[in-house]
Amino acid sequence: MQVDRTIGFIGAGNMAEALLRGVFAAGVLRPAQCTVTNKNNDERLARLARAWAVRTTRDKALLMAESEVVILAVKPHDMPAVLSEIAPYTTARHLIVSVAAGVPCEAIEGCLGAAPVVRAMPNTSTAVRASATAIASGRLAGPDHLAIVRTLFEAVGWVGVVPESMLDVVTAVSGSGPAYIYVLAEALVDSGEQAGLPRDLARALVAQTILGAGKMLTETGEAPERLRERVTSPGGTTMAGLEALEQGGLRAAVRAAVTRAARRARELRSAPARTPAS
Repeated sequence: MQVDRTIGFIGAGNMAEALLRGVFAAGVLRPAQCTVTNKNNDERLARLARAWAVRTTRDKALLMAESEVVILAVKPHDMPAVLSEIAPYTTARHLIVSVAAGVPCEAIEGCLGAAPVVRAMPNTSTAVRASATAIASGRLAGPDHLAIVRTLFEAVGWVGVVPESMLDVVTAVSGSGPAYIYVLAEALVDSGEQAGLPRDLARALVAQTILGAGKMLTETGEAPERLRERVTSPGGTTMAGLEALEQGGLRAAVRAAVTRAARRARELRSAPARTPAS
């Protein structure tokens, strides 16, 4: 489905480029619909213009005038300054989409007034169009706004709609989740090498194993515990390995990681963007 809106990207980093790559590949947007700006990196803007044929500008007033959907692809600590810059040009016709962790819709709405706001929490797998993204609406955003955001992010992976109150835990599970998987991958590769495998072979085996396990989860629809049971024969090698993981406290460590990451997301949220001075 094509989105028939003009889109402005504030922020020209990896997330913005991954979204551009995904929406163009999926046919959701055309380059002529997109305008990109950033804080102070003209070289980055020039590269995006060459790579994707999008319009670029350093003039946020111009971007706001030309854009119906505005994606705030900036770091949380940059959000107050960005909101202050665009507040004079924001109207009810704009849909504001934020990918900044820990900045609630209420804080953005407090700065921008009548514009509907939707938060999106993708992860770094956006770069390979395999993100897990949760979206949540602010008080002024309706089903049509959510549908637009859903279409944009489905171009780079899976999308689910959640209450905003769940986004801290979403951040801890799927936002930070790729890093947890990479730690497991590191440990498997290192262990395979120490046990005698060439490192390149161990890495290839681990990468394909993780890819295959993910496809089993997504394509069979079966619960992870059921899939685990299906590959665990009594007295076999997998059972022996799983017993070692349980003895090593794997589940407790994962629970601690999610709890701590969710707490950090709440801490970020406790310092919301300030309302611009009049």
